[in-house]
Order: sequence, then structure tokens, then C-alpha cells
Amino acid sequence: MINILLIIGEVIICYLALLILYKKYKTDGIYVFGIIAAMLSCILNLKRISIMNVPIPLGFGLTTSIIIGANLIIQKRGKEEIKNYLILTTISILASVIVLNLSAMTESSKYGILANESYNSIFLQNLRIYIALILSVVLSIWLDSELYSLVKKIKNKIIISNIFTIIIVNFFENALFVVIAYLFDYKVIDLFLCFILRYMIKTIIGLIGTIPLYIANKND
Repeated sequence: MINILLIIGEVIICYLALLILYKKYKTDGIYVFGIIAAMLSCILNLKRISIMNVPIPLGFGLTTSIIIGANLIIQKRGKEEIKNYLILTTISILASVIVLNLSAMTESSKYGILANESYNSIFLQNLRIYIALILSVVLSIWLDSELYSLVKKIKNKIIISNIFTIIIVNFFENALFVVIAYLFDYKVIDLFLCFILRYMIKTIIGLIGTIPLYIANKND
């Protein structure tokens, strides 16, 4: 139960931050949010929690809110503007991964040996998770921009556009992440359950994201 409550807290913080930054700085605020969320996701995705005895990585709110930010950019500025968002998000993730790994490779102090060894093992032994995160986030932003723009042209309704893209994009993002990060590490049943539970949680978070998306668009 505590894990669910903490995930809810993460989601609330992410969406509030997105709304505040957008209200204050408009599109530039979304860029800032995307950069911060991308950097933090490099850390949170290394942490695994247990839901129904299935190990699942954290970072649900962060990675999903990155997509909601992309949808808001498309809604207000068009598909062409998403290129800058994609570039900034990609650079942020890559820079974070490189810095974290380089810091773990440095020679540790003789003080706090256990803490240093824990730090080093965390960031040096999860290359597959980093690769999975980079590919899944970057490709899902690209796919989201294509789908959201398409639905927006057909029927310019935020609720319809967001629900459709979240359902499709989250399926793709979760499948890609879970396969790259955990294939051969998890049993087949655990791999499948991890995908299902992660997809369900992130889809619910994405659907809730329709609310801040609607509020931001309406209050302009």
C-alpha cells in the first residue's frame, strides 16, 4: 500500500510542477520540466519495487509526464516544435547517464567505503536499464508526436487525442523498456507481469494527465 501512495505522490508532484512551469514560462517551462524529469528518471528507474510480488522499476510519473509535456507542446505550438523538446530530453538523459557512470568510475575515498561501493555498483551495473530508458523515452516521444498530431487533425479534442496516444504509446514504451532491460534476467512469467502491471499503472497516470493538459490549455 505504501508503494501505491508514494507513486500517487510522485504523480501529483510531477503534474503540479508541469502546470506551474507552463503557467510561468509557457513552452520554455515545459522544456525545463522535460529536462528535469529526464535526468531524475535516470535514477528512479534503477529502483525496483514489488507490486503483487512482481519487481517493477520506479519512475512512472516522471516518464509519463514527459509524454504529457510533449502533448501540451503539440497542442499549443504544433508538431514542428516537438523536435526541440525531443533533442533537449535526449541530451538530458545521455548527459545524466554519462555523468553518473563517470562518477562511479572515479577512485573512491577510504572513508565511507560501503556507501561508495554501493554508489558505484548502482550506476555501473545497470547499463541495460539505461539503454532501455533512453530508447523507450526517445522513441515514445517521437511516436507520441506522430499519433497526437494525427488525431488532433482528425478531431481537435484534447481528451480524445491524449487518451488515444497514451494507450498506444505506453504499450510500445513499456514493451520496449521491459524487453531490453529485463529479458533473460526475469522469468518469462515475471517479465510478462512486469509489462502488464507497468503498462496499467503508466496508462492510468497518462489518462489522469488529461486533467493538467486540459487545465493548461484552457487557462491560456
